[in-house]
Amino acid sequence: MGAAITCIGISNSETHNINAVRTITFLFIEFTYNKTIPKGVVLLYVIELKKILSLTAAAALLISIFPMTVSAAAKKEDDIVILYTNDVHCGIDKTIGYDGLALYKREMEATHENVLLVDAGDAIQGGTIGMVTDGAAITELMNVLEYDAATVGNHEFDYTIPTLMTRSEELNCGYICCNFKSLVTGETIFDPYKIIDAGDKKIAFVGVATPETFHSSTPSFFQNENGEYIYTFGEHENELYDIVQENVDQARQ
Repeated sequence: MGAAITCIGISNSETHNINAVRTITFLFIEFTYNKTIPKGVVLLYVIELKKILSLTAAAALLISIFPMTVSAAAKKEDDIVILYTNDVHCGIDKTIGYDGLALYKREMEATHENVLLVDAGDAIQGGTIGMVTDGAAITELMNVLEYDAATVGNHEFDYTIPTLMTRSEELNCGYICCNFKSLVTGETIFDPYKIIDAGDKKIAFVGVATPETFHSSTPSFFQNENGEYIYTFGEHENELYDIVQENVDQARQ
C-alpha cells in the first residue's frame, strides 16, 4: 500500500460560507513518478477550515492520529503529512500561534519522512503588525517556518498589487495562483501551480483565488487610470473551473 496523505489545518476565522467560490483554495493531486494516476487516487480540495477547534480538542484529535512519544531509534513513517494554515490574518499568537505550529511541525518531522507546510491565503492582513509592515512581518515568519507553498487570499491584495509582488519576492516559497491574470499580457501574475517531491510521490499544489477579490479588496487596485479593469480572476461563467481543470491537467503531465 502506498503512502497515505493526511491534511491538518489551522484557521483563525470563525465563519464559513460553504457556497462561496473562495472556499476552494488549494488542490492536492497525488501521482507517481511514472506519471500514471493510480486507481482510487484522491483529488482533495482543501477548503478553508473556518471552524476553530479548541486547543484541547485539537490536541485530542492529533494525539488520536499520531502517537506523540516515539523512541529515538524508531523508523519514520512514509505517510505524507500536509500542514496548512488559512485566514491567519496576522494572528501570530492566536489558537496555537506560529510558535505552536513550528513545534508541531518539528514533532511531525521527527516521526514522518515527508512533512509539507502550506498556506491558503489571508495571512498578511488583519492586525497591527501587518498594517505597519505592509505584511512583511508575516512573510518573514512564514520564511522562518519554511512554508513549502502559499496562495493568495483576497486580503493579500489590500496593500496594493506592487506591494503584494514585493511580499511574493520576499516569501521564499513565493505565491502560486492559476486564475489571477493580466488582461494586458494574458499571462498569470504568479506561477499557477507547484509540484513538490515527497518520497516516491509528487504533490501538486494549484493556487486558486476567489473572483470576489475585485469587490472584497479595493476595486481601483485592479484598474488602470481610466477605470478599466486590467486583471481577471476568471470571473465569467464556468471560466474559473475551466482554468483550474486546465492546470490540474498540466500538473499531471
